Amino acid sequence: MIKHVNESVTSLYEDRVVVGNYILQLSNYIEEISQLLKSNVTYNTHKIQATLAHIDTINIAYDKTYLTEKEKISFKKLIDDIEQIKEHLANSAYSTAFAKSLEAEKVLRILSSIQVEEGKNKLDEVLNMTSTRSFLSYLEIVIIIVISVLIQKIVLSTKPIVIKNPKDNHQLN
Repeated sequence: MIKHVNESVTSLYEDRVVVGNYILQLSNYIEEISQLLKSNVTYNTHKIQATLAHIDTINIAYDKTYLTEKEKISFKKLIDDIEQIKEHLANSAYSTAFAKSLEAEKVLRILSSIQVEEGKNKLDEVLNMTSTRSFLSYLEIVIIIVISVLIQKIVLSTKPIVIKNPKDNHQLN
């Protein structure tokens, strides 16, 4: 029971809180790329490429975490969008790359909402385990009290043992 609670809390941290941080970083990077592509003044492809390299590093770490089926689908969509941004940048199709960056932002919002939902599910699981454990603790206490009352009743209901004094009272010098 305790091991399962520890695993759930660890999963809550590693697979939800840490991943939430990855999503925040990815959102910031994608937004930065969107702003650079939107500005239309000069496309700073070198800066965008460096930002995409940071995104790839985060995505590798993200992919190593536990992903639910919904997360896998959305994460794959995000990876596809990022790859398409790279392709469009290589072809100098900046407006199409900008559109893909906006799609990637939407996917990140979906991933963020999945994190909140899954985090709540894990928290509920931990709370259910601990409430069951609390109930079992109360039940153990009640059983101990009942057993102690029964033992006390048995002890008090038995006849006391009478020790007979020997009739011969020899006084020895």
